[in-house]
Amino acid sequence: MKDKGVIVSFRVDRHLADVLRKVPDKSSFIRDVILRSFYETCPVCRGRGVLPAELSRWATRQLKSAKAVECTCCLYGYPESTRRTRRPPTRGRKRYVCLHCRQHEHAH
Repeated sequence: MKDKGVIVSFRVDRHLADVLRKVPDKSSFIRDVILRSFYETCPVCRGRGVLPAELSRWATRQLKSAKAVECTCCLYGYPESTRRTRRPPTRGRKRYVCLHCRQHEHAH
């Protein structure tokens, strides 16, 4: 059975209510903002979401040298050193779920 979700309500001031009325899909907008608040701002891009080519190449090299492994849920690359336990290699594709995804129970 598919989870239909839970309705949550909260109070806002009149100005914020006026602004929210103009948002076409308020529920999606509010969900996205709340989920983003669980993450920290990237120290490399400072929350812009893009990098100049030189910084992008540097970050890519850093992830490779740290032997980054991709979370199968959020698809972010994490350095091997952040893994909690070392498991023997398994056949086929490795399944790694980061601590954030496990803690918030949204790992697929």
